[in-house]
Order: sequence, then C-alpha cells, then structure tokens
Amino acid sequence: MSKLISALTVLFVLTVLASGCSGPRLKVQSTPPNAQVFIAQQSAKDRKLLGTTPLEISFKDLYEKAGSSPSNGEYLVLTLENTTLEPERVMLPPVSFGSSTMNVKVQLSPKMDVKKAESILQRLHNAQKFAQAGQLERAQIETDKALEVDPAYVRSVSMKGSIFYMQKNYDEATKWFEKALAIDASFDQAVKMIARIKEERK
Repeated sequence: MSKLISALTVLFVLTVLASGCSGPRLKVQSTPPNAQVFIAQQSAKDRKLLGTTPLEISFKDLYEKAGSSPSNGEYLVLTLENTTLEPERVMLPPVSFGSSTMNVKVQLSPKMDVKKAESILQRLHNAQKFAQAGQLERAQIETDKALEVDPAYVRSVSMKGSIFYMQKNYDEATKWFEKALAIDASFDQAVKMIARIKEERK
C-alpha cells in the first residue's frame, strides 16, 4: 500500500486545454471511478454533491452550485469520496469564463486499517509529550517512526517541522512545513508556522 493514510493528500493532474465548447468546463476523473464529487467554497463548511466520477460540468454551473463567483478570487474545494477509500481534496483556483477545459485526475487510496492508524496517533502523542518535556531528540525519533508508517500523513510531517522549530533550526522547519502544505495546501498550522518563522527572521 503506497499511502496508508491519505489525509487529503491529492495525486492529481490539472491541465488546461484549448476547447471549442461554448464555455469552460471541468472534467473530473478518479481511479477507481464512481467516487462522489462535492464542491464548496474554501471558506464555507456546506458543500454540494455534483455527482460521481467520471464527471463533466461547466464552470458556470459549478460556481452556481458552490454559491460563488470567480470574481471574488476565492478557491473552490473539490472533494472526492468513496466509502472504502480515503477522501481526496483538490483546490481549484478562480477560473475566468474563457474557452478552456480543466481536467482533474485523482488517485484514490485505500483507507488505512485501524491498528496502523492507532500506531501513528500513538507515536505522535509520544512525540508531543517528549517535545513538551524538552526531550526534542526523542520527540524526533517518535515522529520518524510515525512517518515510517505513512510519510504522507500531514500531521506527522508538520510535527517534524514543529520540533525543528523548537530546536531553532528554521531552515529544516520551513522545509517540513512546506512539505505539509504540498500534502494539504489548506493545513492551517503549517501556514501559521511558516509566517511565524519569517517574522522571527526579520
């Protein structure tokens, strides 16, 4: 299993192609197919079901479903779900109503079994306790063990950055927080920590 916890990690390809259609369209595919597709504004909790993959919808209809408009500059959040697979999220930038088609291809990953999930959470709990006690090397060891189970679990990646931050190793901390954002661009803790590091370096 290449990814044990997806944690909203997206393996996707976005391509914008010239098209002869009357307006821009979004095409969503998933492997495996038949995943439910939801849309929501980035700042909103409510989301609307668009259908199942493979799916094609005009951006006009997409924005209407989301209750938004590209003119407000806000990203839309596309979520793909399947009962036996980890949910995946794709952030869609504002799209002007030109003549283009956006293709989104998402690889869905199997859900992690409970024992492995508990193992990761226990390692992170241990790492947090060691970090609070000032035992940062032991905290790093526990975090590394969690990353061995799933290197793409965003909280493990961010924890690694936090420990480097506590060690005042800002270069490594920034690198790990950037890795966390590559996994989940909306992971707020990583965004805040990168901003804090920039402030402290002034």
